[in-house]
Amino acid sequence: MTRCLLIDDNGRSRQHLHQMLSGLGLETFFSTGADEAVRFCNDNAPDVVLVSANAKGGPTREFVKRLRLSGQGKPPVVFLYAETADTALFGQTILDGAADVLMLPFDRDLLHFKLRQAGLQV
Repeated sequence: MTRCLLIDDNGRSRQHLHQMLSGLGLETFFSTGADEAVRFCNDNAPDVVLVSANAKGGPTREFVKRLRLSGQGKPPVVFLYAETADTALFGQTILDGAADVLMLPFDRDLLHFKLRQAGLQV
């Protein structure tokens, strides 16, 4: 089963994304901030990380790099998602190793497509 860490401190968007991820068959874990997320990745090596642009302590340049270097073995695929466009943040996030950026609202079909595009088996 594909393991996902969802980093978001907004309960409503976290619940909505959890439903989409579960519907796609992903085992989903939660974090509300950067330090907790990196610890989780070091201990549990998720396959994919979805991080809100508004998450506490992220998504700074160092945060995305820390996520990609965490854990053992293959680094997680990292996706940033946001409600408002910030092209500078989006571009830098991609340069720092994120697979893609998604704009809210997005639906389950788009999420499924993006996960498969990144090489995840869902």
